Amino acid sequence: MVDIWPFFGTRPYNQDAKTLIAPSTDHLSIENIEIFRKNNYWNYLKILNPVGQLKEKDSLLEAKSHFNEMKNNDVIKKDNLLHFYIYQIELDNHIQLGFLCLASIKDFEKKIIKPHEKIYESRKIERADQMMNLSTQIGPIYVSYPKESNIHDLLSSQILKSPSYDFESFDHSIHRLWCVNDVKFIEELKSLMKNVNAIYIADGHHRMGAMEYINKKDPSNDKFMIAAFPSNESKIFDYNRVIKDLNGLSKDEFIETLSNNFKIEKKKYSYKPTKKNEFGMYHESQWYALEFIGSTDSSNFVDNLDINILNNFCLKKILNIKDVNNDERIRFIAGCHGLSALEKKVNENLDSVAFSIFPSEITDVIRVADNNLTMPPKSTWFDPKPLDGLVVYEFE
Repeated sequence: MVDIWPFFGTRPYNQDAKTLIAPSTDHLSIENIEIFRKNNYWNYLKILNPVGQLKEKDSLLEAKSHFNEMKNNDVIKKDNLLHFYIYQIELDNHIQLGFLCLASIKDFEKKIIKPHEKIYESRKIERADQMMNLSTQIGPIYVSYPKESNIHDLLSSQILKSPSYDFESFDHSIHRLWCVNDVKFIEELKSLMKNVNAIYIADGHHRMGAMEYINKKDPSNDKFMIAAFPSNESKIFDYNRVIKDLNGLSKDEFIETLSNNFKIEKKKYSYKPTKKNEFGMYHESQWYALEFIGSTDSSNFVDNLDINILNNFCLKKILNIKDVNNDERIRFIAGCHGLSALEKKVNENLDSVAFSIFPSEITDVIRVADNNLTMPPKSTWFDPKPLDGLVVYEFE
């Protein structure tokens, strides 16, 4: 049983929403984000990362100052009625329909809200400091819930009206938001969510950790903002890897060692795996198809996930990547950028090698979470995602 609450959202008022939201470095380069920030004075980037060269204390002061400036100038405004916010995202031929609401720290601690990734203490504290500085959660935690037709029908009944916001974001996704304060709708959605046994964190594990940390410091902060979408509409892309070098091996030595556990075939074109246990590899202007032929000798299904097969039988064993999240030799590239992004990165450094990975499935994520297990970092790239700064939650 999942408990949810409406809230007084703070949202764009005298400014276009598309100029306020904060672009992600996963979609835009750091250089392009800097251009975006400079061209849009009123923007949440100045709050999430105000001035790169300032010391941390000054950065926090700068962020708080800009947030207050936005409120004082009615660039953003807090609703004076409780709302649920129905949220539709469209990208290419994909549409997902969900909603923004508050959820409970207690439900996270009781494993009703379930994670699937490990988090790192330093990043958790960094997020927490950012939120406590503003007493605000800028971006929602993206969660998936099992498909529920009654919830879909209820949400669909509201989107026949004109949305409060309707715009194209920096990644060409279309975002529409309906701000609903109808008491009957609010009670019905709350009631329907009580029939849902669990929800699953798709993106925002460090935000979740930060909110739990904040709650321990101040138990009155016992809720957090989520963007909830049905699992059948949550789309996962591949999350690919580029390794800086071959760990001192020649190309022939590397491929020979790799062939102990993988069938290797040269390809005349960019290779994207089409099923589990397949990988693409790019090195020295040549693409290869890899098929795993080894054995994990494990009954633990997490060990048999493609991401762990690549980690254990190539990155760790051959390339000496001991810590896949912190090793400076590894870079993660979201699948939304395509295989050309891998080629570009490798072509800039001929000793490097890239791997394209078959995307995880939402059923894998749910199975991992239901068994209180974790996937390696950067295993899933959910896209499209809810935007930071469209609706923010000021702690009440």
